[in-house]
Amino acid sequence: MKQTLVAAVVAALASSGVQAQSVSLYGVLDMSIVSAKAPGAAASVTQVQSGNMTTSFYGFKSTESLGGGLKAEAVAEGFLRGTNGAAGRFDGDPLFSRSANVGLSGGFGSITVGRITNPLFVNNLIFNALGDSFGFSPAIRLLHLSAGQASGDTGWNEAVRVTLPRIGGASVSVFHAVKGSRPGANTNVSTLYFAGPLSLGAAWQEVRRRDGAPGSVGASDSDAWQIGAAYDLKTVKLFAQVGKVDNITFKTSYDHMGLGAAVPMGPNGKILAQHSAMEPSNAKASKTTSVAYDHFLSKRTDLYAVLMNEQVPGRSTGTSYGVGVRHRF
Repeated sequence: MKQTLVAAVVAALASSGVQAQSVSLYGVLDMSIVSAKAPGAAASVTQVQSGNMTTSFYGFKSTESLGGGLKAEAVAEGFLRGTNGAAGRFDGDPLFSRSANVGLSGGFGSITVGRITNPLFVNNLIFNALGDSFGFSPAIRLLHLSAGQASGDTGWNEAVRVTLPRIGGASVSVFHAVKGSRPGANTNVSTLYFAGPLSLGAAWQEVRRRDGAPGSVGASDSDAWQIGAAYDLKTVKLFAQVGKVDNITFKTSYDHMGLGAAVPMGPNGKILAQHSAMEPSNAKASKTTSVAYDHFLSKRTDLYAVLMNEQVPGRSTGTSYGVGVRHRF
């Protein structure tokens, strides 16, 4: 069934190619060998894993110029697992769970409707040295995978995003996932600023839809905010984050922070380092530190090696290391 749906999307986008400005297929396949000892575990486990540095995905995009500066765009993106060829991040993940939306853009800014990537997640990945790495980025793991995570997925269903026209290096977007059949709605307001070596970002969100499994953190009500900054000194790029999650359902708040650096090593390599901490209101902080070397063989293919240390109060230290290859198409 999933193969049939993918074929249908390809055919639909291809059929619009006569009038479309462009139709493209793209994605990332990321594979690694990892030895991981989770905090509190008795022993390490060695596995071949998919999507540790970037979650493996494929996407289809169609854009059309409508004249007068107006442009239409349709996007359908799905995750996949290179370990077994299965679709999705996990069994039961929707076919196009990364994004599935259509939008219009022009002098007024843009408006997009469908399943859309959450701006808090975007802010978190921009302002940490290891980007969107669910396998190794301390910032991503603590804010989106740990018990103190901001509830709601990295993409929101039944959503509308309005982005205002860029002023100088600043952009502002308002993002709302309607209630539909769920208990409540989600709302996010975010801003990004890029000017030369300096970049700044801030995001605030309120989650009430409870799209996660019943009883899970993802199904809880929460409010969250984060402020991020980065500055490129050429010899090193520095990253900083600070934020807070208030989990209303579990009656617990979490303060989080992160510091990172990316150091160029010749024309093709970088050393990446990130430290992040998540401190609940009723316990000591959990801390994660990762150091990686990323080497580009070309603009589309890179090799990486990572060492990650995880400290959770009351558990033995977790240590993971892995090597991998990532290819963009």
